[in-house]
Amino acid sequence: MEEEDIERYLYYPDRLPPGMPPPRWAPGAEEVWMEADDGVAVHGLWWGRPEGRPAVLFLHGNAQEVYSWSPVREDLEALDCGMLLIDYHGYGKSGGTPHEAGLYADGRAALEWLSERGIGPPETVLFGKSLGGAVACEIAGGGPFKGLVLESTFTSLASVARRLLPVAPGYTLAPGAYDSLSRLPGITCPVLVIHGTEDALIPFEEGVALFKAANEPKEFMEVEGAGHNDVSMVAGRNYGALIRHWLDGTEPPAPGGS
Repeated sequence: MEEEDIERYLYYPDRLPPGMPPPRWAPGAEEVWMEADDGVAVHGLWWGRPEGRPAVLFLHGNAQEVYSWSPVREDLEALDCGMLLIDYHGYGKSGGTPHEAGLYADGRAALEWLSERGIGPPETVLFGKSLGGAVACEIAGGGPFKGLVLESTFTSLASVARRLLPVAPGYTLAPGAYDSLSRLPGITCPVLVIHGTEDALIPFEEGVALFKAANEPKEFMEVEGAGHNDVSMVAGRNYGALIRHWLDGTEPPAPGGS
């Protein structure tokens, strides 16, 4: 089976009509655009940040689009941060088709967009959900970030391929595909790993392995009884508050760090 066939089973992008405005459940969201280094136009939503607070770059999972993902802003309201939520190649209003290099390019474009607005790595928190965690790990080595959050994330695509690609028997994967585990030792910012104990798609042990591979300072947030898609709901009001406690307890990155 060819790699493009494998990716057809991995990604589940929803498209958005070009003229559709942000939904009513995304109050305060501004539509923004950026360009990936391969020339693809990347669409996103931006909520401004309060003075003196960081910005969260939220990298979502492998399904839906930013309008459907926008309730995450409310989930993370307790952080009192700005938020940039982007769609990948082929998702929502973004151009192109999804593939690993393209998703990484989307993440880099988002960082450049933030940088152009005076928000550099020391003021940026990378937050990756599921597949988005792999994108976050890829771009986290590029600067002294405020922090990295990995929620319901896998160690590598190969590790969970049978769960994620059950309809593609006989597939082969490119070596190192979405391999977050190998990238974590090179990431020096504070890391928070969040995982539900009952995640049937990305086993809890995947989160534990990521946590073990991460450098200090690091924390693990175990959400008892949560599956893959309901972590914030099961955690309840404590969800945002616990992440805020971690975030405000992190040490600022050293100038010139990597």
